Amino acid sequence: MNNFVLQEIGKNESFDPLTICSDTPFTQADFYGDWQKSLGRDVKIFVIFREDKPVVYFQIIKYPLFGNKSYFYIPYGPVMGEFPEQLLLFLKIELKKIAMKNNAVFIRLDFTPPDHNNKEIIKKIFKLAPIYTYHSAYFQPRVEWFLKLDKSEDELLMDMDENARYSVRLARRKGINIEIVTSDFVKYFQPFYDLMLGTSIRNGFSLHDKLYYENVFKNLKSENAYLSIARSGEKILVIDLIIQYGKVANYVFGGSSNEHRNFAPTYLAIWTAICQAKKNGNTSFNFGGISTGKTYKGWDGLTMFKKKFGGFEVAHSDFFDVVAQPFWYCLYNFRKFIKRLMKF
Repeated sequence: MNNFVLQEIGKNESFDPLTICSDTPFTQADFYGDWQKSLGRDVKIFVIFREDKPVVYFQIIKYPLFGNKSYFYIPYGPVMGEFPEQLLLFLKIELKKIAMKNNAVFIRLDFTPPDHNNKEIIKKIFKLAPIYTYHSAYFQPRVEWFLKLDKSEDELLMDMDENARYSVRLARRKGINIEIVTSDFVKYFQPFYDLMLGTSIRNGFSLHDKLYYENVFKNLKSENAYLSIARSGEKILVIDLIIQYGKVANYVFGGSSNEHRNFAPTYLAIWTAICQAKKNGNTSFNFGGISTGKTYKGWDGLTMFKKKFGGFEVAHSDFFDVVAQPFWYCLYNFRKFIKRLMKF
């Protein structure tokens, strides 16, 4: 383990996990860390080197718990090029040091890329998190829906579900106009939030605090974000936020109005966002999390919507924990278990 060195990265130092994994999710990008910092969260960035070569990147975010406690989460990370047991052991030791130094109860990981072949080795070193602790506004989904963009627009359209293809054409016939916005994002924040609020009420899911979304919009940059906005006349019906990182365009948030839903503006907004992603040189479009049957059961309608555009599932790693305070960790799990029972 003497070959490995952990180094905390400062603000102006290089942090580029794409160099060891081209499929790194944007939650390990430096701009995502900036979003979290703007909310007052503690964000730390680390690289593990082996003989001056980076072999692990991870961005770690601190979240509050009950009783003035806290935990760290590495969203879709650490990012690792390979998974030798010696490196995993070194990683665990260093993460426990970080947790203890910062008085954190535990650190949660979900490795990128998900090393399903070496899952047993990982389970031997790290604690597999109980399934009933998976659901949280702060944790990333375990399964996402992706669409490859290696076909022409006509081919992508023909590969879609017949109903979705009809809905795209219907929206056009009904005069729905789409605008792709690449700057002045804050101008659209209030209508976006109003649409998100209405969508959450209609579909029965909870939102982050308004400040969370506002900070995201304030920190968006033209080079990695765009909005797909659907209008009927001057009335905004849909706003979808797309984040680009690496060669993936990510459908992050979307809100739609109760008005003119029979005109299918949501389908045309997403379809236009997909076409824009392809024009921008992305190779994949990530629709985000979907229901798996075991978790995120409230997402069934949204899952059906996403799958109508064609594509495939991408399964992420299980959650693994490094425990620094066993008593409080057990209490955290017990609380999660009781909350899960109360939903049934």
